[in-house]
Amino acid sequence: SMLYPMVNCEDFVGNPRVEEGYCMNNTGAWGHDLLNDPKRVGIARATVPAKGVVTAGPLNLIQGGDTFIARLPINMDPDEGHIMVVDNVTYPCWGFVVVLLDWSTLKEQSNIYKEFENEKMQFKLTRTDMINGEEVVKSIAESENSEICASGNVTLDLDTGDNGWVFSVCFNDGFSPNYKVWVYPIVFIGSFIFMILLMLVLVSKTQLESILLRLMPPRAIKKLRRGETIVEKYDMVTIFFSDIVGYTKMSSEMTPQEVMKMLNDLYSKFDIEAAKHGIFKVETIGDAYIAVAGCPKKCSGPEAAQRMALFALDAMKIVKDYQTDDGANVCIRAGLASGPCVAGVIGTALPKYTLFGDTVNFAARMEQTSQKMKIQISPSTQRMLLDAPAYDFECVERRDDSGELGVELKGKGRQYTYWVESATKMSTSSKTDEIAAEKAKMVDILEQPEENV
Repeated sequence: SMLYPMVNCEDFVGNPRVEEGYCMNNTGAWGHDLLNDPKRVGIARATVPAKGVVTAGPLNLIQGGDTFIARLPINMDPDEGHIMVVDNVTYPCWGFVVVLLDWSTLKEQSNIYKEFENEKMQFKLTRTDMINGEEVVKSIAESENSEICASGNVTLDLDTGDNGWVFSVCFNDGFSPNYKVWVYPIVFIGSFIFMILLMLVLVSKTQLESILLRLMPPRAIKKLRRGETIVEKYDMVTIFFSDIVGYTKMSSEMTPQEVMKMLNDLYSKFDIEAAKHGIFKVETIGDAYIAVAGCPKKCSGPEAAQRMALFALDAMKIVKDYQTDDGANVCIRAGLASGPCVAGVIGTALPKYTLFGDTVNFAARMEQTSQKMKIQISPSTQRMLLDAPAYDFECVERRDDSGELGVELKGKGRQYTYWVESATKMSTSSKTDEIAAEKAKMVDILEQPEENV
């Protein structure tokens, strides 16, 4: 052992907790093997493998009452023979550095009692020791009225190395601050205002979602939020175009407000019919109304043509019954075309879901060459309507004044188009008879001799 000083008197001069003239004589520690001392073997075994300071206490020592013993292992090169073996494990430990800390002095110098008194709080610091296999809780520091911390307190577990410490704190009046009288109303009012604001945000978000869903399909909205390019291909859709006959002359005789009101009243009724028939309104450009069936919600070609033709017939009925505020009648012309198309969103500022492809141009030509209060359809749409699942459509071939079939279209030449006159809902029996007739026809063809087929 290296002990210095061997006999220490000066550190105890004036210490009221030791006898006057006391000196610490370390001669008895010379050669003392702590690992074989039954009273100290526990703390010694804990110190040898430790990587830091190991404390024990406070212990009632003759050196000054309640005292902490702090030990730090001294590790050296094991090749020089400085090793210790604990529980059959070899450690490069030469010995310990031991320091005694006066617990009472530490408490006084920390000013902990005054600090808690100023805050009108109480505290209690306890230590749990294992004695004869039983846990014994001992108070090692506490304020004057620490007993009120028995309930409603806040505790903190401290790891001291040799035993468990628990630090408990509480207010003199419990955890009920004196400002609760005015804080609670403020918190309540603030929470209520926050709830109202949050509700307004959620309502606004819902309204925004509703508006977006009217402008473009949900699938396109999700892609737009992810920053993806929206391009969707459709094999067979039916597109509707219409405009107001004589709109230029009519609008010149009306104020802009009257024109806006007329278009809004008329096309709001169109929107209701569009929702009723399950078609998607693409946009309105001036007096033009554009819609599509089979996109973005896909369906069969005949079903898309049926939906759009029914919508067009209902739109004609709406226009027949409509009058402006000054009693004037309105007339439209409409055109339908069926075929493939591409749908997507162009740009980031005011993004719009729109259609592209030859079918769009064909539908526009059908509307431009149509006649007042008539619905002109392309040959492909007429073929789709022949297979309509639930309605029989009366389609009349278009002829010019000379009786020639079709109409000349810019860029497409002469096209054999049709007028949609009316639609009749098929009964279940008639539809069944039609299917049975088709099957019988196919059977007859298959049963014919090979040379006649």
